[in-house]
Amino acid sequence: MFESPKRGWQMTKASWGVLREHPKLAVFPVFSGIALIGVTAVLIIPTGLGALAGLGMELSDKTMQTLGYTALFVWYFLCTFVIVFCNAALVGCTMQSFAGQSPTIGSGFASAGKRLPQILGWSLVAATIGVILRLLDTFLTDKLGFIGELVGSIAAGLWGVATYFAVPVVVAEGVGPVRAVKRSSSILRRTWGESLGGAAGLGVITFLFLLPLLVLFPLAAVSGPAGQPLQVILVVVAALYVLAIVVVFTALGTIFRTAVYTYATTGSAPGHIEPALLQTTFRAK
Repeated sequence: MFESPKRGWQMTKASWGVLREHPKLAVFPVFSGIALIGVTAVLIIPTGLGALAGLGMELSDKTMQTLGYTALFVWYFLCTFVIVFCNAALVGCTMQSFAGQSPTIGSGFASAGKRLPQILGWSLVAATIGVILRLLDTFLTDKLGFIGELVGSIAAGLWGVATYFAVPVVVAEGVGPVRAVKRSSSILRRTWGESLGGAAGLGVITFLFLLPLLVLFPLAAVSGPAGQPLQVILVVVAALYVLAIVVVFTALGTIFRTAVYTYATTGSAPGHIEPALLQTTFRAK
């Protein structure tokens, strides 16, 4: 667990060293975002046409609801697959960097491609659990209000913690989804326990980097009537800044997660990550 925000900054700088040496690694979150937009656009059109056709055929509400849930699950699964596949490619490149190799975008996707069956299986499980958790959260919130929402959030959080190392496990070990969850949980219990200090530190630093938006957005609001050139420029700058932060810290988080997985399974500190920094993320049991 972090003893101070300074340690979180040190760990971020160590992960940044890997990203700085191989800046191409930041491309994978970009690919993921573009693919998500494409998947959503491709599904919206046929889903909308299907809804119109259903109205024309006077389908029952139950049938329309079933079709809607089916379309939602397909969308959720495809989005999950895109995210997992791109993350797997980034993990593959990170592991290549740790091994002293020079990763490329192609080598990253090749690493993910070798685990395609496992990635598909994991995406299906993750999407299914994700939909169940979403429905559970909605149900509990409707029935119990804030308490139900809190319970749903805790359930989702526990799933996220249990699967924290799932993608590195899939890439490195080529196991199926059930085994990936067990391995991820085992590594977490043996090393981090319930404490995910690195993730918390990166989250705090991400928040700090987003603080300039508290200046940009008010400036845009008081810069004149809507649509004025200065206002448009400020909004564009803010949007690009947010995009850059999301891309960079998504990559940093995956790099650090892969580093901790590598350290936990091999006992050696990879790449730019100093052993002392990794050891501080482990809590003795």
